[in-house]
Amino acid sequence: MPSGAAVLEVRGLRVYYPAPSLLAKRRWVAGPLSLRIEENEFVGLSGPSGCGKTSLGKAMLNLIPTWEGEVYWMGREIRRQPPGRLRPRFGWVSQEPTLAFNPRRRVIDVLHETLAVNGRSDGGAIGALCESMNLEAGLLHRYPFELSAGQIQRLALVRVFMLEPKFVVFDEPTSSLDPLNQAQILDLVLDWRRKHGLAALFIAHSRRLLQRVTCRVVELGGEE
Repeated sequence: MPSGAAVLEVRGLRVYYPAPSLLAKRRWVAGPLSLRIEENEFVGLSGPSGCGKTSLGKAMLNLIPTWEGEVYWMGREIRRQPPGRLRPRFGWVSQEPTLAFNPRRRVIDVLHETLAVNGRSDGGAIGALCESMNLEAGLLHRYPFELSAGQIQRLALVRVFMLEPKFVVFDEPTSSLDPLNQAQILDLVLDWRRKHGLAALFIAHSRRLLQRVTCRVVELGGEE
């Protein structure tokens, strides 16, 4: 078990494709990767398209089963913890924010369901977060397809931040946005970190973007 108070530590993390048969060899998607992320630290993960950045990020949160290595969250091996106990403490923000919402349900219903599944009540959290992200309250009663890309990405942040996570993987969260919305989303993330504390892995192609928002950058296939 790792020592210290790292929020996340991974050792020799590798992701593979499921073998088509018992005798077939595994096809490795990405890795091995080892890194340590301290409390309130943002670490960037960079690399070319198709190198497995997203797969590694999902493996760190145990969102996919096809990985091997060691993943520790707050010193505890993630695979040995009940998913329901750890899941509210970490979050995933995708480059496709609409995936966070059921297209057939209003946004407010999805947010309330997320709170209920994780044993939380609203307590005004949704309204306060929407206000902090310059979202009109009326937007909550719309369906995802009725919202702009910038609005739905802000609401994806609300869905994650309302659970008060300690660690979040941001997977290219601004790649589908125009430059103005990109800058605003990054400012909102950094403002949340400043006010509430947050550790994160920030996945992106752009090293310039990563150098702006992270403490250090890990290049897949390279050195930190």
